[in-house]
This record gives sequence, C-alpha cells and structure tokens, in this order.
Amino acid sequence: MKNTILDHQSTPLFLQAVNAELAACLSSDAEEFSTERFRHLIQVRHKVVTRALQRMEGSNKSAFASKELEINQKLEELAQGLLENAKKEAVKFSRGRAAVKKYK
Repeated sequence: MKNTILDHQSTPLFLQAVNAELAACLSSDAEEFSTERFRHLIQVRHKVVTRALQRMEGSNKSAFASKELEINQKLEELAQGLLENAKKEAVKFSRGRAAVKKYK
C-alpha cells in the first residue's frame, strides 16, 4: 500500500510516521504479514487522529475529520478483505486436514 493513500494535506507529522509504518506493514509479503502488528498500528493511528482532532477547531477540524473518514473507510475495506482471506485460508486448511485423515 502506498503511504500517499493514508496521508493528506492536514496530516500531522507523527501521523505521517504511523501511516508510513502501516503502509510498510501492509506491503509486506503474506508470510511476513503480522495481524498483531496491523492491529497495533491501527490502534495507535486511532489515538493519534483522536488527539489531533481534539487540538483542532472550526473548519480545519471539519476538513481533517472528513479526510480521515475517507481514509478510515478504505482501511476498513482493507481489513474486511484481510478477514475474508483468513477465512478462506482456514477453510482450505480444514479441508486439507480432512483429506489427509481419509488417507490414514
């Protein structure tokens, strides 16, 4: 995933750093991908966004929230896709296990 998808004009520096880590996590190979790291980075990102919103006022706050809502929707779709892939892999594993048991 490209970091530019997660950043926008109003992205604070610390959030840019978290976004870079998140993009690196999502760009890793399937064998190297860590759901625990992904979950942790999403939680940190949420805290940083919430803190940034608390410090903003007026139209800046509204514009930032609007941009972050779009990004969060993309991240949610991505997480749903990861969940579906994990479910498919679990089904394949279960079926493979059942096939092996038949040959014993």
